[in-house]
Amino acid sequence: MVAAWSFLTVEEADQQFGGNLGYEDVLGERYLWNNTVPNYRAVQPGDLVVLRDKTWVLGLAWVDDIAQGPGKKVLRRCPQCTATSIKRRTTKTPTFKCSGCGAEFDTPVTNVLDVTVFEADYARTWRPLDPLVRVQQIQGLFLNRSGQQSIRPMDLEGIRAALTGSAGAGPLWWKEDGGLRPPIPGGHTLILHKARVGQQQFRQRMLERYGSRCAITGDQPEEVLEAAHLYRYATTPHHDPNGGLLLRRDLHALLDRGLLTIDTTTWTVQLAPRLRNPKYADFAPLHGQPLKLPTSKRPDSSYLDEHHKIATEAWAV
Repeated sequence: MVAAWSFLTVEEADQQFGGNLGYEDVLGERYLWNNTVPNYRAVQPGDLVVLRDKTWVLGLAWVDDIAQGPGKKVLRRCPQCTATSIKRRTTKTPTFKCSGCGAEFDTPVTNVLDVTVFEADYARTWRPLDPLVRVQQIQGLFLNRSGQQSIRPMDLEGIRAALTGSAGAGPLWWKEDGGLRPPIPGGHTLILHKARVGQQQFRQRMLERYGSRCAITGDQPEEVLEAAHLYRYATTPHHDPNGGLLLRRDLHALLDRGLLTIDTTTWTVQLAPRLRNPKYADFAPLHGQPLKLPTSKRPDSSYLDEHHKIATEAWAV
């Protein structure tokens, strides 16, 4: 069953307590946590996630996949009582004060724990909120009262009602994906930064199929080309050779974010209205241009059609 979760993302400079060093989240792409936080195993591929800081709801997305692997957790403790509830101070010295025993100090005691690190990839369906919504406005959608938890369960239908407009996400964005996905072995591992198993082979197949050629801009150095999945790489990941294209890295990013799509009735590039502005000289001229692929090597149109519907519907919101 699909669930919804709040992911709290906090810059270290904004952390009230300095006892726990986090991981390198990238807003709009990935979120990391470890097996010491509540609900660490509850989040699953296909779940909805709401990214927020202490004040603002920043955006929402569907989790494509979750990688896991060994990692380290750094704990900083009070040298007097060993508590981790130490508060960093920016206007006073010493830098730290322990909330437990009241000790003041510049250098905390550091402990490193072996943990399992989890990384959720949600970049493909990320929708930033515009305008932003205050966390206060969605307090009633949290399903527990544990305000300090990094990962909290939320009311999915309530999120849909409250945030659809700000996220520019129409009904098709909310529809679960499906489809057959053949042979290359999938799955994923984590090397603090995740690597999809089979991704290199998938890219190699795309290079063998298309050569060193971006489907939109034509011949390019191989180093700038990425293998773009045209479907959500989710719960039981596989790489479908008929569901991919080689794209220049910047165009791949636009495709993943629904700002660029392919209309298979004409096999032409379609850009979100705001990217057709002449000030975007590298992108605006691409609107309406035919794909630079022979007919025999076009990918499965059903993947592109679904992507096109979701993307263009969001443009109209």
